[in-house]
Amino acid sequence: MRLKQSRTVQWLILLVCVLTIVIWGSKDTDSVRREEVNSTHPSFVTGQELNSILAVKTEKQPIIEGRIVSMVVPHHLVASRLLVQVMEILVPQQPTVVIVIGPNHYNSGGKTITGLNDWLSPNGVIETEANTVKALLDKGLAVRDEETLSKEHSIGALVPLLKHYLPETKIVPIILHHDVSLQEVDGILQALEPFLAQDAVVISSVDFSHYLTRSQAQAKDEETLRHMNNFDYPTIFRLGNDYLDSPASLAAAFRLAEKRGIKEFTVLDNTNSGIIMQNDFIETTSYFTLVFHTT
Repeated sequence: MRLKQSRTVQWLILLVCVLTIVIWGSKDTDSVRREEVNSTHPSFVTGQELNSILAVKTEKQPIIEGRIVSMVVPHHLVASRLLVQVMEILVPQQPTVVIVIGPNHYNSGGKTITGLNDWLSPNGVIETEANTVKALLDKGLAVRDEETLSKEHSIGALVPLLKHYLPETKIVPIILHHDVSLQEVDGILQALEPFLAQDAVVISSVDFSHYLTRSQAQAKDEETLRHMNNFDYPTIFRLGNDYLDSPASLAAAFRLAEKRGIKEFTVLDNTNSGIIMQNDFIETTSYFTLVFHTT
């Protein structure tokens, strides 16, 4: 009798152990599934702010012949006229994916950061192109850091405009530490190559000279433009914040263009916040919009 009771107790204990493993295993699986479901980064602008940006009048658009391969655009919304012009030029191409590469202004987290979360805008959600992001993660060329990414305006400031003008386009967000090298940029582009469809575009999100007077900013921009025209990477990578905020991000647009046999670019605009705001007494930020395209 005692033997039967002992066996019964053993079986009960075993059953409890099995149920515990199943329950906890189920919780772990649910946790993984929840992590795999994308949440969204918050919008950087309100609907009203977006409407104000879109209401800015732009000059007559230049004719860009051929296919746009890469672009350089600002991420300072004071330059909304420039941003609207660039987006309107990009609309006819309707790229399936845009890779936006910009500075990690706070220099926090990993050296190169990307993410899988989608992005919220006043016009809805712009999806992240997950396969491309996962390729960077799998190759160890970037780390996933949604928290740092969600605070970075070099990506978030462009998202509402991308969603408005290119509603079906997906995004690959990448932010870079200040000390990312040209060799590391080349490694990122090499990993991206299989995912760069015929209509894909790399957008380098870069602001140029910072905290200078209007005339000082113009002088710095003339110097920077000379280095860009020469594709002078060693000099560009030595330039500080009084010239531009991310040489590595800038180089991404140039290097991809070179890979496509393109050795010149179209300057759509070059200005600074002092000119835009008609104020000679503020510390300015300057802007270039550049387009690399096939002929």
